[in-house]
Amino acid sequence: MNTSTTPHDALATRLERLYYVERTLRSELETLSTDVAIDSLDDLRELECREQLQYAIDQHREETERHIDRIERAFDALGVEPDTRPVPELDGLLADKEKFNNVVLNDEVRPLYYVETTLKLEAIECTAYESALAAANAIESDADGEGDVDVGAIVDALGENYRDECEVRAEIEAIAESDAHEALLEASVISGGDPASLDRPR
Repeated sequence: MNTSTTPHDALATRLERLYYVERTLRSELETLSTDVAIDSLDDLRELECREQLQYAIDQHREETERHIDRIERAFDALGVEPDTRPVPELDGLLADKEKFNNVVLNDEVRPLYYVETTLKLEAIECTAYESALAAANAIESDADGEGDVDVGAIVDALGENYRDECEVRAEIEAIAESDAHEALLEASVISGGDPASLDRPR
């Protein structure tokens, strides 16, 4: 029995991961926006950082529906039915966020944590798109040709989404480098907080 993975199969697998990521984030970004919006401190630094992040998350959430449509177009161009494949690193990150919400009581670190979480979400998405685009290009250069696949349509659909994700990632990185974020980080360290503890709540 031939168990080798063809370029077609490899791309299908990567599209399934992307589809899972975008469909999961369709609802999770709304939850994250609500988490970020919760009033905690009457601190202008915290308010500015939180509002910048919420705006970026809401813009990303509005784009997600278009991203799902484009991935479905990519499935169609590949000639397979849309399906999902779990992405453990995404599920783990979202589980950590829920744990953070339940156990961390220091409101000063909340905007810092949510910025880091959103950056990690974007890293997962960008990596998934890069892998899918590489798999699509592998079909295009494959000696067998797999001529029934409209590779150009797949690359166009995924490329649009990838550019959107890169823009969001750059926006979140700008927030992470902003004066408001830096001031919050310094205040957290001075008050005894450990920035490393923002990565994964225990």
